[in-house]
Amino acid sequence: MELLVSLALLVVGLIIGFFAGRFFQQKQGAGNAAQTEKQVKEILAQQAQHHIHQTRQSLESIESQCETLKQQIEEYETLLEQGGDEEDSKVPFYGEQATTYLRNNLKGSDKSKVNRVSDTQPKDFANSGSGLFVGGSEKNNAEKQ
Repeated sequence: MELLVSLALLVVGLIIGFFAGRFFQQKQGAGNAAQTEKQVKEILAQQAQHHIHQTRQSLESIESQCETLKQQIEEYETLLEQGGDEEDSKVPFYGEQATTYLRNNLKGSDKSKVNRVSDTQPKDFANSGSGLFVGGSEKNNAEKQ
Protein backbone atom coordinates (compact mmCIF):
# COMPACT_ATOMS: atom_id res chain seq x y z
CA MET A 1 0.00 0.00 0.00
CA GLU A 2 2.85 2.24 0.62
CA LEU A 3 3.87 1.68 -2.87
CA LEU A 4 0.46 2.53 -4.17
CA VAL A 5 0.29 5.74 -2.16
CA SER A 6 3.72 6.80 -3.36
CA LEU A 7 2.75 6.06 -6.97
CA ALA A 8 -0.48 8.04 -6.56
CA LEU A 9 1.43 10.93 -5.05
CA LEU A 10 3.90 10.75 -7.90
CA VAL A 11 1.09 10.86 -10.49
CA VAL A 12 -0.59 13.76 -8.71
CA GLY A 13 2.78 15.59 -8.53
CA LEU A 14 3.33 15.04 -12.26
CA ILE A 15 -0.12 16.38 -13.09
CA ILE A 16 0.36 19.43 -10.89
CA GLY A 17 3.87 19.97 -12.32
CA PHE A 18 2.57 19.68 -15.87
CA PHE A 19 -0.12 22.32 -15.35
CA ALA A 20 2.24 24.59 -13.36
CA GLY A 21 4.85 24.40 -16.13
CA ARG A 22 2.28 25.17 -18.75
CA PHE A 23 1.04 28.17 -16.78
CA PHE A 24 4.56 29.60 -16.37
CA GLN A 25 5.33 28.94 -20.01
CA GLN A 26 2.30 30.96 -21.11
CA LYS A 27 3.33 33.85 -18.87
CA GLN A 28 6.87 33.67 -20.24
CA GLY A 29 5.54 33.55 -23.80
CA ALA A 30 3.34 36.55 -23.13
CA GLY A 31 6.37 38.34 -21.62
CA ASN A 32 8.49 37.44 -24.68
CA ALA A 33 5.76 38.67 -26.99
CA ALA A 34 5.54 41.93 -25.05
CA GLN A 35 9.32 42.27 -25.13
CA THR A 36 9.41 41.52 -28.86
CA GLU A 37 6.65 44.04 -29.46
CA LYS A 38 8.57 46.63 -27.43
CA GLN A 39 11.74 45.99 -29.48
CA VAL A 40 9.79 46.34 -32.74
CA LYS A 41 8.32 49.65 -31.52
CA GLU A 42 11.83 50.91 -30.62
CA ILE A 43 13.16 49.97 -34.07
CA LEU A 44 10.21 51.67 -35.77
CA ALA A 45 10.77 54.80 -33.65
CA GLN A 46 14.46 54.87 -34.66
CA GLN A 47 13.54 54.45 -38.32
CA ALA A 48 10.96 57.24 -38.02
CA GLN A 49 13.56 59.57 -36.46
CA HIS A 50 16.02 58.74 -39.24
CA HIS A 51 13.33 59.33 -41.87
CA ILE A 52 12.42 62.71 -40.31
CA HIS A 53 16.12 63.69 -40.26
CA GLN A 54 16.55 62.79 -43.93
CA THR A 55 13.35 64.62 -44.87
CA ARG A 56 14.52 67.79 -43.07
CA GLN A 57 17.88 67.64 -44.87
CA SER A 58 16.11 67.25 -48.22
CA LEU A 59 13.77 70.12 -47.39
CA GLU A 60 16.69 72.41 -46.43
CA SER A 61 18.47 71.50 -49.66
CA ILE A 62 15.36 72.27 -51.73
CA GLU A 63 14.87 75.58 -49.88
CA SER A 64 18.48 76.63 -50.54
CA GLN A 65 18.08 75.74 -54.21
CA CYS A 66 14.83 77.78 -54.32
CA GLU A 67 16.60 80.78 -52.75
CA THR A 68 19.43 80.50 -55.28
CA LEU A 69 16.92 80.28 -58.11
CA LYS A 70 15.02 83.32 -56.80
CA GLN A 71 18.25 85.33 -56.64
CA GLN A 72 19.17 84.31 -60.18
CA ILE A 73 15.72 85.28 -61.47
CA GLU A 74 15.94 88.66 -59.72
CA GLU A 75 19.41 89.27 -61.20
CA TYR A 76 18.12 88.30 -64.64
CA GLU A 77 15.15 90.68 -64.32
CA THR A 78 17.53 93.44 -63.21
CA LEU A 79 19.73 92.81 -66.23
CA LEU A 80 16.71 92.89 -68.53
CA GLU A 81 15.53 96.18 -67.00
CA GLN A 82 19.01 97.68 -67.32
CA GLY A 83 19.26 96.47 -70.91
CA GLY A 84 16.01 98.24 -71.76
CA ASP A 85 17.16 101.44 -70.01
CA GLU A 86 20.47 101.46 -71.86
CA GLU A 87 18.74 101.28 -75.22
CA ASP A 88 16.39 104.12 -74.34
CA SER A 89 19.13 106.32 -72.91
CA LYS A 90 21.51 105.89 -75.86
CA VAL A 91 21.36 108.53 -78.56
CA PRO A 92 21.67 107.14 -82.07
CA PHE A 93 24.94 107.96 -83.81
CA TYR A 94 23.21 109.90 -86.57
CA GLY A 95 20.58 111.82 -84.67
CA GLU A 96 18.60 114.74 -86.09
CA GLN A 97 21.22 117.27 -85.06
CA ALA A 98 24.07 115.23 -86.47
CA THR A 99 22.24 114.69 -89.76
CA THR A 100 21.52 118.42 -90.10
CA TYR A 101 25.11 119.29 -89.26
CA LEU A 102 26.48 116.82 -91.80
CA ARG A 103 24.11 118.05 -94.53
CA ASN A 104 25.12 121.67 -94.00
CA ASN A 105 28.83 120.91 -93.94
CA LEU A 106 28.70 118.61 -96.96
CA LYS A 107 26.83 121.19 -99.07
CA GLY A 108 29.36 123.88 -98.20
CA SER A 109 32.36 121.64 -98.85
CA ASP A 110 31.07 120.57 -102.29
CA LYS A 111 31.44 124.15 -103.55
CA SER A 112 34.94 124.54 -102.21
CA LYS A 113 36.22 121.26 -103.61
CA VAL A 114 38.72 121.60 -106.35
CA ASN A 115 39.57 118.70 -108.56
CA ARG A 116 43.28 118.36 -108.28
CA VAL A 117 45.19 115.77 -110.20
CA SER A 118 48.65 115.10 -109.05
CA ASP A 119 51.29 114.43 -111.65
CA THR A 120 53.45 112.57 -109.17
CA GLN A 121 52.57 109.40 -107.39
CA PRO A 122 53.06 109.05 -103.66
CA LYS A 123 56.19 107.37 -102.40
CA ASP A 124 56.11 103.59 -102.26
CA PHE A 125 57.06 102.46 -98.77
CA ALA A 126 56.27 98.83 -99.47
CA ASN A 127 58.87 96.21 -100.23
CA SER A 128 60.41 96.30 -103.62
CA GLY A 129 58.58 93.15 -104.66
CA SER A 130 55.14 94.29 -103.61
CA GLY A 131 54.15 95.78 -106.94
CA LEU A 132 52.34 98.66 -105.34
CA PHE A 133 52.77 101.93 -107.28
CA VAL A 134 55.25 100.21 -109.57
CA GLY A 135 55.51 101.59 -113.05
CA GLY A 136 53.32 104.58 -112.53
CA SER A 137 56.16 107.04 -112.03
CA GLU A 138 57.85 105.93 -115.24
CA LYS A 139 54.69 106.76 -117.19
CA ASN A 140 54.42 110.15 -115.54
CA ASN A 141 58.10 110.86 -116.17
CA ALA A 142 57.71 109.78 -119.79
CA GLU A 143 54.70 112.06 -120.23
CA LYS A 144 56.57 115.02 -118.73
CA GLN A 145 59.52 114.66 -121.11
